Amino acid sequence: MKTKLTQYCKYYGSKGGYERNAVAYFYERKWVSLNGEFSVSEYNDCGLSDFNSSDGVPMSLKAMLLDRYLSSNGYNSHTIEMFKLRYVNYYLQSI
Repeated sequence: MKTKLTQYCKYYGSKGGYERNAVAYFYERKWVSLNGEFSVSEYNDCGLSDFNSSDGVPMSLKAMLLDRYLSSNGYNSHTIEMFKLRYVNYYLQSI
């Protein structure tokens, strides 16, 4: 199961992934260790259920990234917009 989940990871399981983005690597590794199971309720509550829905990243992984981002930056409409920018410009584009 873990090998199958790594196909959705941009950093964990890829050569040089840790060096390219250690934080994303850590969270992807944690997501894989949870068998891809992470609650998406907060993600949906933030109005993100359709956010980048065709990027190939499972919603449960995006939910984990959001959860960790909010735990460091707090929750308000500004931080949701900043998460979206960071996700697109940093997480997706750092490959």
